[in-house]
Amino acid sequence: MQDANSSENTHGSYEKADPYKYGCIMYMHLANYGATQISLVVGMSLSTVKYIIKRVDETGSLEPRKGSGRPRKIDERTERHLVQIVPFITEEQLHVEYMP
Repeated sequence: MQDANSSENTHGSYEKADPYKYGCIMYMHLANYGATQISLVVGMSLSTVKYIIKRVDETGSLEPRKGSGRPRKIDERTERHLVQIVPFITEEQLHVEYMP
């Protein structure tokens, strides 16, 4: 059984992006291998291989697109100021001081 701080992902089959695998996918694609053959060699799902090939064809880059997450509430200058005026407190200290 894994502990809560384990870095292994237990939800689904997601794994972190590996630039080496992306390069292999594109090399094989340019060498006219089919997506099915590429997925078997690289060890990724067929849909993932197709998505990577499509993304590189559209953007011209192996880098993933920038996320469309929520914009920051404060800018970098305000964050630096807050760090200066608020004392550093660890998560453990917060639990001891504020949790019953």
